[in-house]
This record gives sequence, C-alpha cells and structure tokens, in this order.
Amino acid sequence: MFTTFKYRRHIAVLAALAMVASVMVAAPAVAAADDPKMDYPATYKACVGVDSAGFEDVPTGHDNAGDIDCIAYYGITKGTSATTYSPSMSVTREHMALFLTRLAGLVGIPVVSDPADAGFTDIGELSAESQTAINQLADLGVTQGTSATTYSPEDSVKRGHMALFIARLMDHMKPMADGNTPYGYTPEDVVDVADGDDADDLPDKTVKSPFTDLQSSTKEAYDAITALWELGVASGISATSYAPDASITRASMADFIAGVLNHSNARPAGVTIQASKTWDFDSFSPTIAVSYRDDMFMPMVDVSIKVFDSDTVGSFNEDGGCGTPGDCAWTDDESLTDASGNIFQDGNVNNGKTNTYYAWMGDADADENDFDVDTSPHSTVTLSSTTDATALKVTTDISDKSTNDNTVDIDATSSVTLTAQLVDGDGEPVAKSGVKVNIAVVQGTDTLYPPPAAMKTDDDGQVSYTTGGPKSTKGNSDNDRIDTITFSSDLDNSGTAATATNPDDGTGATAVSGNGETVVATIFWTDSNPTLVTLPAATGETTTRVAQGSGEGSVDPYAFLSGQGKVTIRASVSFYDQYGNPAGKGQSVEIAIGTGDNNSDTRTVSSRGRASWRRTLDATLGAEIQMTYTLQDISDPNNIVALANAPTVTGGTPVVTVRHADDDSTAAAAQIDAVYDKEDRFRVTDAAATPPVSALYSYDDGDTFINGIANHDDEGKRITLAQFEGLIKPGTNGTAGTVEVVFYDDDGVSIFRVTGVGS
Repeated sequence: MFTTFKYRRHIAVLAALAMVASVMVAAPAVAAADDPKMDYPATYKACVGVDSAGFEDVPTGHDNAGDIDCIAYYGITKGTSATTYSPSMSVTREHMALFLTRLAGLVGIPVVSDPADAGFTDIGELSAESQTAINQLADLGVTQGTSATTYSPEDSVKRGHMALFIARLMDHMKPMADGNTPYGYTPEDVVDVADGDDADDLPDKTVKSPFTDLQSSTKEAYDAITALWELGVASGISATSYAPDASITRASMADFIAGVLNHSNARPAGVTIQASKTWDFDSFSPTIAVSYRDDMFMPMVDVSIKVFDSDTVGSFNEDGGCGTPGDCAWTDDESLTDASGNIFQDGNVNNGKTNTYYAWMGDADADENDFDVDTSPHSTVTLSSTTDATALKVTTDISDKSTNDNTVDIDATSSVTLTAQLVDGDGEPVAKSGVKVNIAVVQGTDTLYPPPAAMKTDDDGQVSYTTGGPKSTKGNSDNDRIDTITFSSDLDNSGTAATATNPDDGTGATAVSGNGETVVATIFWTDSNPTLVTLPAATGETTTRVAQGSGEGSVDPYAFLSGQGKVTIRASVSFYDQYGNPAGKGQSVEIAIGTGDNNSDTRTVSSRGRASWRRTLDATLGAEIQMTYTLQDISDPNNIVALANAPTVTGGTPVVTVRHADDDSTAAAAQIDAVYDKEDRFRVTDAAATPPVSALYSYDDGDTFINGIANHDDEGKRITLAQFEGLIKPGTNGTAGTVEVVFYDDDGVSIFRVTGVGS
C-alpha cells in the first residue's frame, strides 16, 4: 500500500501537539504499479569533495558515512568524543536543538543571538549553549516543548517529531536558485504543488509517499514526512516503513541534515564546481554551478572566477598549462559570482565523449596562461556521455552449434527464451533501463492473442521472452511449425516503432528493419530424428549419406618448446547433431597432429560427442603445427576410409611453438604476432634474430603501460591495462600493434611501451 499526499500544510503558528493529536490522516491505498518517486530532489550537493571526519566508529562502508562527514565538516556535530560519533545512539531533544540551530545559521535562516525565554522550567541545568539553542528553536516556531512549561531535553526524539522539526525549519530557508530557476525546494513548495496553489509556477505533480505505516500520525506529521521524502531529505527504515514512533538515531539525523544542506545555498569553502547532470546517453547540456565561499562558508559576491572546459584527453603540457590552442575553451567574458556567491552557465558534452569543466579563481590580473593544473587551486567536474541505443539485437538460448539457425528439437526442448538487447550503431550492448519493448508472436499461421504485455529493459538494457513449442507428432505430416517473434521499440523517439519485416524463408534468419527499431526472429520447431550423418543400413547397401551435423576442433593456440626440442600437443574434436546437441557416440575419428610417422591416431567418440589425442613430437621454435580431424567409415572393417559427406570440422588453427620470455630482460619495439587477452599474454616473433625469438610475455594490472605512439592523444602518458589491450589488438586489417619491452619481470612489475597501434 502506498499513501497519497492530498493535504494542505498549516503555515500559521502551530498549536500545541496535544491540540492536533486527534486530527488523523486517512491514507488511501495506491496501486503498487504506481510507485511514488522523489520529484523534488536537490540539484546539487553541499558536501562535494568533503574529507572524512575520522570518526573511528564510522567505517567507510557505513550507509551514512558521507552524511556524518558532511555535518562534521560544517561544524554541525562535534561527535560524542574526539574520535567517536556514536551513529546508533538516539538523539536527545537537547542535542536536536544544537544540531538544528547550527544548521539554521548555515542555510541562511536568521537566528537571534539572545532569544526570549520560552518559559521552559526544565532546562536550567543545561549548558548556556543548549539553553540558547532551545529558546532559539522556540523563537522560530520549530518547537513548542512537550508542554507549556517543559521541554524534556533528555527525551529521545521520535522520527515523526523529527520530520516536524526539520520541515518547520526548512520553511524558513531560501533554497539555492538562479533567479526564477530553483535548484532546491522547501516542504511548503511541495505542498503548494500538491494543492495546485503554486505561487512559484513549479510543475504540478502528484505528491506521494511510499510509507505504509503513517495511518496513526497526525495530519501535520504526515504532511511533513511525505514532503521531506519528496525532497530526498527524509528516508525510511525500509522501502515502505518510516517508523514515526521510533527514536531517531544520530546516523539518521546526519542523513536528514545533509539532505537539508543540499537544498540550501551552503557549499564548501573555496571554489567548487558541479553539474546538474554528469552522465547521460547521447549529447546533453547540463547546468554548471560554480560556487565560492570563504572559510566561514559565507558566499563571496562579485568575485571573478575563470571557467574553462576541455574534451581532449591530456590537454595540459609539461608546465601544467593548456597545450594545443583550442584544447581548453575558456569563458569569453569575465564571470562574477552573484549575490549568493554562485555562477551558473550551460555545459555540454558530445555523444559518446567526456568533457571536463575547470573552475579557477586566479589573481585579479591573471589570464589563461597563468593557469597550472599542478599548482593552481581549482575544482573540476567531468561530464560523460554514453552512446545511445539505435537498434535491438535478439539472441536465443538455442545452441549456437546448431547447423540450421534457430532449429529446435521438440522431442528434447519444449521452450525457447529470446533476449532482446539494446545496441548502439556498432552493435555494442547499451545498458539502458526503462526502454519500452513491444512483443508480437505468430505461431505457425496463428497470431497469439492477447499479445504478450509490453516489457521495459532492465539495468543491462535487456528484455527476455520465453515461448513454448508444439507437441511432438512423430509419424504425422504436421510435426513442423515456424514461429515468428517480433520485438519493436521506439528508439529514435519518432512516436512509433518501425514496421516489422517478415522473415524471408522461415529458416531462422533474423530480419532487421531499416532504422533498427524492430527485429523479427524465427524459431523452427521440428521432431526430425537427430543425426550426425546417415549411415547405410547394412554392409554393401548404397544409401545416400547426408551430413546434418557439425564438428569443431579445439587446441591451445600455442605450446611451449622444451629444451630438448620437443613439444606436447593435445587436440580435441566435438561433434554435434543438427540441433547442436552432442552426437556421434561410438563413431571413429582420426586425429592428426603435424606430419611425419605416427602423426595420427584413431579415437572413439564418447557419449559427450568428444574425442581427443595427445602427441609429443620434435619441433623448432616458432613452428606452426596443424591439426586435422577425419570421421571414418567403419562399415567395412577391411576398408576403413574417410566417411563420405561427413560434416566439415572447423577450428583447425595451427599451434605455434613458443618459449617464455626471458626474466629481467628488455626488448626493442617489435610487431606482436598474437594477443591472448583472456590469459593476459602476447606473443612476439623475430625470425631474423639469432637464435630465432618466439617469446610469450605475461602482463597484469600491476604492470606499467605507457603510450609511446607518436602524435597520439596520450603520448608519453601511463595508460590502463584495458587501453593497452585496445591498442595492441589486431585491427581491421588483422595486424596487431608494436610494443617495446622496457623491462620484463614475470613475477614483478614489468614496463611495456606501445609504439604502434593495431591496424
């Protein structure tokens, strides 16, 4: 059950809690499919770049570690000791007053330094700071005490009461804004929108709460909790429970206060820069916010702050300044902070790119040439764009060893799962959630009705649909059926999905529409007998043999040559029927490794459709040793020959003989022969060397990789393992990159310099 917010918050001075206790909230149910979401979160953060407070009882992984660091940075908390915060301890009403009055000063709420005595007779034994804080809250109308004459400072604060206190305080606050553009809100803003009584022309939205345990709360508490949740300030103890009658912990208090700070104009000391959005699909233009505060967190007005951006990796020269003209785009005019100490400007990042914005408060007469990224105090924010999806790619869980695409044996399989993946223009997966995908199914000649419900992509950018096949009808003529499953989505935001194209012949081919928004996949259901090849019924019979299966050979791409000039190679072959299932049990296959005497052996195919043989033979460094696999006709024991029309075996890649590269060695730049990225190895061969070199190098993410490619964006810079592999892998022409081995240590830190990219 979800509760919907339909009430007007009282703005006038509040009556005592006892007078409104009888005003209860009726919490209507909302369908789970209509889950609420936070519609009014703060655009920017108040604690960007804040260091750890160092409390020993708040580990880095604590859910509220960042919130606690935040309020400690701003001086809202001093901890329960110099080294502890006590996050699980309940907050007393005394401490709540201290927290909130310190918060008020930071968010620009005027607080009188010498408030009138509120008449509480039970606070006389408290510190002067606590007495002042309690009277200040009473002066602001945030609290009226537990009675006309008592405050109960030692009582724990209930979570419902905490929402009331925070909401009342926030409504005194002026949120962060740029003229009429708000970047933060107050509870009153949220309620005004819910009531259609928005004085600031905020967008009308239905205000909701996910909490199902607010039925016994007063209307004012219900309003406060719901509004604060919409603001991203108040969180529950679970997805659907707020627990208004439970005591609030110091950790949760930090969470609430940090949320208030985000909506306010409070920002860290010095220059900070943030973006309203730092990541999205395709090109986007967020608002960049630059703030400048003094050491007391007060806004600095009419201060010149220089801003520039760069979408060029490694745009700084050896002196730390902008290198090539145009790499750094400085603002054309002098940017001065506004009355709130902020500067707002439009940002931009192109599709699939990154762009970093820099904010620097140079001297009054400083120009761009004075900026040094290594020494000039500055703040940065990076925008990243991911290439958006332009098409759908559909795969199935049908074996990829099937000789006929998407053919299914209904004697063995009753269902098939199809997965539609969002992909970009290069066919790479796009992890974008929430994209609507429609599905239509035709079984034989009958359209499935009603059609499957539309689905939305998950976090991996996928939707999956499982379809069932017909029952086996062996011996009848209607044992085959072709199903057509259509996936469509409005990926180009044209308003409609593309029109589906029909598969051409029902063999399982996939047809994609011109704009890539619709994919049609077919499934061929059949109960034909699984076979690898059809053999004669008896010796001498001349039945035509028809190849219906496939074979696949497998062997390691390299083998190490021993000091005695020998190499051991194990070759395997697997056979599959037309459905991609293991086949060929009991048949004979000749496996040949290399050439010469005794280079082959006849092996029997196992029940898993597999046969293998190991051979040790003489070889030379860098030699390529070929494998062949031949199914044999054993119907005539006196004349064993190659089986006619047998399936062709793929995967006959030769094995290259190599040696381990010398430890503690160096090597000049050389062409790479092969990259084995799954094993983190690459091979270099130099046939002209004496003796010839065919060395295998190992690498890992603990090694050092340097980009030594002339005129490259990252020339001379250290790169990641992934970047290293991307440069050395064979390109479109099948040629790998070149690498200089600066130093090789097979069990330590090696240094590799890429000198040429794969082509």
